[in-house]
Amino acid sequence: AASSPAASVRLMRSGSRKLMRRVRWLTSSAATNVLGAASTVLSQQRKVIDQLDAQQYTTPSPLTQSSIGGHVRHSLDHFRFLVDAGGKIVDYDTRSRGTAVETDPTVASAEIDALCDLFCELPEEQWDRDLRCSFMMSGDGDRHEFDSNMKRELFFCTHHAIHHNALIKIIASELGLSHVCPPDMGMAPSTLNFHCDS
Repeated sequence: AASSPAASVRLMRSGSRKLMRRVRWLTSSAATNVLGAASTVLSQQRKVIDQLDAQQYTTPSPLTQSSIGGHVRHSLDHFRFLVDAGGKIVDYDTRSRGTAVETDPTVASAEIDALCDLFCELPEEQWDRDLRCSFMMSGDGDRHEFDSNMKRELFFCTHHAIHHNALIKIIASELGLSHVCPPDMGMAPSTLNFHCDS
């Protein structure tokens, strides 16, 4: 049976309270569940960001030469491209690197709040709106477009961010900051489900 919005909210225990308080109007359990998943992932990033100063946020990993800020910016860019696309094609591959979201943890936290607000303000009928998405398929710039919808793309952005959260967790550990990361950060839902059933 389809779960109610309230039941979905309870399942997302680690999600952003600000976001989840505002999704109760949704009657579509799929939209509620996708928002809940996005809330959980963004909340994990926010918990890390709020415990870091600018130097920690921008220090590159000795192994990958990427910073926590770089992974936050990259994952948040995907959410931002989705909400800003409007009726246009969603293009995840035209990105601006070195922005304030990448270098200033305060700006990154504000961007998470802004994205949560935008998703919550999206009219319910927009969740099934058809979209066209453009992806770069190879390093030579070859692009292809695909049909999708808002719910599907929000979950793509969420799943993409989970993997970057895993990299953020690794970099934090390399920098001696593993204590700032939630234990389940960067773990896919299927992995969490497997551990729960084991």
